[in-house]
Amino acid sequence: MSTPHLVIHTAKRADNGSGRYGLVVAKKFGNAVTRNRARRRLRAAVAMAGGIPRGLDSVIVAKPGAQLQVTALAQEIWQIMEGQGADKWPGGFNNGR
Repeated sequence: MSTPHLVIHTAKRADNGSGRYGLVVAKKFGNAVTRNRARRRLRAAVAMAGGIPRGLDSVIVAKPGAQLQVTALAQEIWQIMEGQGADKWPGGFNNGR
């Protein structure tokens, strides 16, 4: 699934363990400072969205130009995961509360 700023690939885990994720921010996104800032924002957005549901492995790919606030990224992550049928989202999107 994708949004204008993110692409998220997911796969179910055989062992139903805790959710894991990896981040991809390509060089065409910008210089090292820009890419690291994007990774930090994405990590914060995943945490704000409640993490990755149990039993899923996810790869989150930032599209060039995804210079959004953490809350907007968290909402996009939440919408994508909800659309993929993540039944037991650990915390849910709390809209920064």
